[in-house]
Amino acid sequence: MTSSPRAPLAQSLHFWARNASNESALLQASLRLGLFDALPVEGSDTPKPLDVLTQALAVSTRGLRALLEMLTSMGFVHMDDARRFALSAQTAGILRSEPFQQRLSAELPWWEPHGLLDTAVKQGGPVAHAGRDWDVLGHLQALFLDAPATTDSPEAEDFFDRFARSAPRHQVLVTAGRMGVLEQLASAPRTVEALGTLTQTSPQGLRVLLDVLARMELVREDGGAWSLTPPARQLLDGKALAYLVRSLTVSARYWEALGRLEETVRHERFILDLKNPEVSQSFYADNSNQLTAVFASHFQLSRRAATTLAQTRPLDGAQVLDIGTGSGVWGSAFARATPTTHVTYFDQAVVLEQVQRNVQALKVSDRARLWPGNLFTHDFGEADFDVIILPQVLNVLLPDMLPGLFARVAKALRPGGVLLIAEYVLNERRDGPLDHLYFGLRRFMTNEGDLLSASEYAQLLSAVGLTQSVCIPLPTQELIFAARPGVTLPSQLASTESEARPASTEARGA
Repeated sequence: MTSSPRAPLAQSLHFWARNASNESALLQASLRLGLFDALPVEGSDTPKPLDVLTQALAVSTRGLRALLEMLTSMGFVHMDDARRFALSAQTAGILRSEPFQQRLSAELPWWEPHGLLDTAVKQGGPVAHAGRDWDVLGHLQALFLDAPATTDSPEAEDFFDRFARSAPRHQVLVTAGRMGVLEQLASAPRTVEALGTLTQTSPQGLRVLLDVLARMELVREDGGAWSLTPPARQLLDGKALAYLVRSLTVSARYWEALGRLEETVRHERFILDLKNPEVSQSFYADNSNQLTAVFASHFQLSRRAATTLAQTRPLDGAQVLDIGTGSGVWGSAFARATPTTHVTYFDQAVVLEQVQRNVQALKVSDRARLWPGNLFTHDFGEADFDVIILPQVLNVLLPDMLPGLFARVAKALRPGGVLLIAEYVLNERRDGPLDHLYFGLRRFMTNEGDLLSASEYAQLLSAVGLTQSVCIPLPTQELIFAARPGVTLPSQLASTESEARPASTEARGA
């Protein structure tokens, strides 16, 4: 997904909110590391394997692999069947231009100043950073509003757009959400002066912010008053705007770490270290609240997973363990599958506070057990559970932790039990889907885990006796079911028509 203005606004807005800053960080870190120079050119030189490139650049193997897999997915790098890498001929041609290289290099110092956009907009002028003043508003004007004085090819302009503008688009959204600009424009048309009064913001700063948002086709001016465009209003109707603002707040926590991605890839020095207990507790408490904000949509996905499993393994009277439960949405879907299913929700104590509110709203608290503990070390017992769910939790574990977790999980499963993994699963070449790879980049740079392919999961599960596994696509992610020999597993996703009755009002409002 690129930031092309031809993309539907819903698609672009999702990208700007979720992955735009990742895109710029990937390309800027690759340039800083000298990766583009280290890669041979496709068709002209012999491709190089990961270990050779890692040694040549003196970087982390995991970090470099993450960059190369994303660059391959985006088409800037070619990977052959032996997993050797080369720069695409088109990319090499773009980067061979010295003026273009200088144009890219000029953008590198602006990452941290762009992170001060809130202050720049409020003040309406330059902001102080690292001993000098930075005209952030003027730089945004030059990037988005002034006619570019360049004769670069369309391909080079696309590369520059991803390199230099994707991250500022994300930051413009963050600032507009955090300062209440989007909320005010959603409620009524506002002049710049009125909007400045309502948000306690400089009119000069607001004009630049609004002009960039207009280029992004999110706002428009009519007769001196600003409002959301009709497509943006439709997208941000109801609770959608509040959800977008909350999601931007979570995404903004990655900003500094993304700006220092080169440092992390080179030294594995983690700027946002989620293995630090204090950082992790704060981050995942916020994340749990964010997941709760989209509980209803996630509930539909998890209900479909429960229905899929119930086709081959009845859930009546089942003991279910939801490990790393987050908002509790997966366990709650299984609890609602039958009136006799009991669910144990396992997570940090601070996360379980939100889970308790959610299970009460869904009226399944009488069959709920809240089990606080440490995912990395906890003993889940022996043969106590019919179903164990790992919902988007494996990606927080470092690769060498997975065998131990799978051993503890297999031990806790009853002989006919089923393990359900809900996760972003990569294709077998590990070069897609790109959204998954961006998610994997964030896991690497926060000192967490890797994303794996279905065959890589199957190998790890077989080692602990779960020799049967199937991978079934679910909207936005994948399901892996695993069990011991002789246990029947689903072969396809349950159709929506075969699902249980629709979620109740309580579920939709949880």
